[in-house]
Amino acid sequence: MRNLFLIPVVALMMFSFNANAQCCPTSISDKTVAINNNQQTVKTVKFKITGITCAGCSGAIYKAFKEVDGVIEHSVEYPGDIAIIEFDDTKTNIEALKKVVEKKGYKVEILMDKV
Repeated sequence: MRNLFLIPVVALMMFSFNANAQCCPTSISDKTVAINNNQQTVKTVKFKITGITCAGCSGAIYKAFKEVDGVIEHSVEYPGDIAIIEFDDTKTNIEALKKVVEKKGYKVEILMDKV
């Protein structure tokens, strides 16, 4: 009986650890990168997301950002309810990124943007 309780707890811990493994880039700054003679301006935004209750929620938001054209790097922290997104501002913008999260049913507040 005790083993049946430990299995979901261990699985949840592993899932939560995996979500945090993508967390927290070492430096948050604006960058300009030359790609094929085109200028790409990389911006960073940090969101506080209200409504994340588990690692599955953060995983769903992480996957949603992964599908957005222009998102270069991103992380979604649970616990902490923070998302940090580096994006190409020629392909997407902060409002579009907010809508991605809101479409999933969460509330978004901008904590920091380097625009």
